[in-house]
Amino acid sequence: MNNSQEAKRKLSACKETLEPANSNDYALGQVEFLSDASEVLSSRNLTTLRWKIDLRIMPLCMAIYFLQYLDKTLLNYAAVMGIKKNLHGDQFSDLGTIFYVGYLVAEPLSGFLIQKLPVGKFLGLNVTLWGMVVCFHAATKSYYGLMIVRVLLGVFEASVAGCLIIITGMWWTKPEQSRRTGLWYMQIGTGQVVGALLSFGFQHVSDTKLASWQILFIFMGCLTVVVGILTVCFMPDNIQKSTFLSEIEKAEAAEHVKVNQISAENKTVKIAQLKELLVHDKQTWVLFLITILTMITNGTVSNFTGVIISSFGYSNEKATIFQIPSGAVSIIATLACCYLAGHVGQRCYIMGAVCVPSIVGAILLLALDQNHRVGKLFGVYLLNSAPAILPMIYNWNSVNTSGHTKRVSRNALTLMAFCVGNLIGPQMFKNNDAPNYTPAKIALIAQLAIAIVLCLCLRAIVVAENKRRDEECTGLDPEVLRRDTTTLDLTDLEDITFRYVY
Repeated sequence: MNNSQEAKRKLSACKETLEPANSNDYALGQVEFLSDASEVLSSRNLTTLRWKIDLRIMPLCMAIYFLQYLDKTLLNYAAVMGIKKNLHGDQFSDLGTIFYVGYLVAEPLSGFLIQKLPVGKFLGLNVTLWGMVVCFHAATKSYYGLMIVRVLLGVFEASVAGCLIIITGMWWTKPEQSRRTGLWYMQIGTGQVVGALLSFGFQHVSDTKLASWQILFIFMGCLTVVVGILTVCFMPDNIQKSTFLSEIEKAEAAEHVKVNQISAENKTVKIAQLKELLVHDKQTWVLFLITILTMITNGTVSNFTGVIISSFGYSNEKATIFQIPSGAVSIIATLACCYLAGHVGQRCYIMGAVCVPSIVGAILLLALDQNHRVGKLFGVYLLNSAPAILPMIYNWNSVNTSGHTKRVSRNALTLMAFCVGNLIGPQMFKNNDAPNYTPAKIALIAQLAIAIVLCLCLRAIVVAENKRRDEECTGLDPEVLRRDTTTLDLTDLEDITFRYVY
C-alpha cells in the first residue's frame, strides 16, 4: 500500500471517531483545547494574543540565538586578542573544527531528547551548561585544554536550533514563522557587531593575571548562565503548560496554529516516520546537500573573518572594528529573505538568490591584489550573505514537515549537515596557503554555484508533488478533505491534504 492510499485509509477511518488513536501520546489537554477553541476564537482579538505571545517567547529566542552564535565565535575575536600566541601551525583551524565535531556527535541524541523532554526546560539547561563551559575557556591556554572545552561547547549548543524551530512551529502559523525565525536568526548579525565591539573594548583592558581574551570569555559565560536560568523559569514547554496565558487564550492559541496542518506534540518516537524521512522523502537529501554547501561559507566567516582581514595588513584593533559591517550584511540578508518568504513566498528562488552576493564576494577576494584592500574588504562582507539561507531551511523544515518524529528528525539532520559544512570551512584555509588562500576561495565559488542549482531542483520536486496531490484529491470525499488531521500525527507524505509551500 503506497503512502497516499494509507493516508486515505486513515482519514476515512477518522470519520467514524473523533478521538486520535492514542490520545495519551499528546501533551496534556491538547485534544480538548483543539476541539473547544473554535467556540471562543472569534470573540477575541488575535492581534493582542499574538503580541502577548511575541513579547514572552521572542525575546528569549533572540537572546539565546545571539549568545549561541557569539559564544562559539569568541574564538574568532580571541585570535586578534592574543590567543594564537599559544597555538602553532593549523591548531587554530583545528579549534574551529573540533567545536562542530562535538556538535555533530551530540545532535542525534539532542534530537531524541527534544522529543522526549520538556523543550523549554531542556533548552534552558543546555544554555546554562554551555555558559559555564565558555567561562572554562579562560582557565586554559594549552591547545589540548582548549580542544576539550570546544568539544563540550559543541555538545551543549547542539540542541539550540532544534529547540527554537520546534518552539517557533508550536506558537505561530506558517507565514508568521518565516518572520519570527528571521528575527531570532538575525541575531547572528547582531552577535557579529556586538562581538567586534566587545573585542575592541576588551583589547584595552589590562590585567596582570588575566589576558584580555580570558576576561572576555568569563564575561560572556556569566551572561549566558543568567539567560539560561531565565529560560528555565520563563520559557513554556508547550501552549497548554504556559502560565502567561489564560485558559481561553491557550485554546485560542492552539486553534490559531491548526491551519499549519502540523501534528500536535507527540512524545512517542515513531521509527516509521524516521524511515520515511531517510528513505522515501525526495526532499531530504537535497536539503542536506544545500545545507552543507552553504554552511561551508558560514564556517569560513565564523572563524576566519578576523584572520583574513588581518592578512590585508590592518592592525588587530582595526581588524576587529572592520568586522562590524559583516554583521550588518548578515542582518540585512536575513531580514530580506525572511520578509520576502513571509509576504511573497518563492522560498526556493530566494534561497538561491542569497548565494549570489557571496559568490561575488569570493570572486573579489580571489581576483583583487593587496593594493585593493577596500575591494577585498567588501568581498569579506559579501560572504556573510549566503549563511542567511539557514533560517530559510529552518523554516522549510517547520512548514513543510508533518509528523512529530519526522519533524524533529529533519531538524536534527539539518543541524548535522550544518556541522559538516562548518567542519569543512575552517579546514579549507590551510596555513600553507596563507595569506591568499586561493584554493579555498575557488572552492567557495564552486560550492555556492552548486547550491543554487540544488535550490531549483528542490522547487521542481515540491511543485510536482503538489500537482500530483491535486490530481489525487479530485473526486475524494469532501468530508475527508475537510477533516482536522492535527491530532492524528500523520506525516506530510501520509496526509493527502497537505500542500508544500515553496
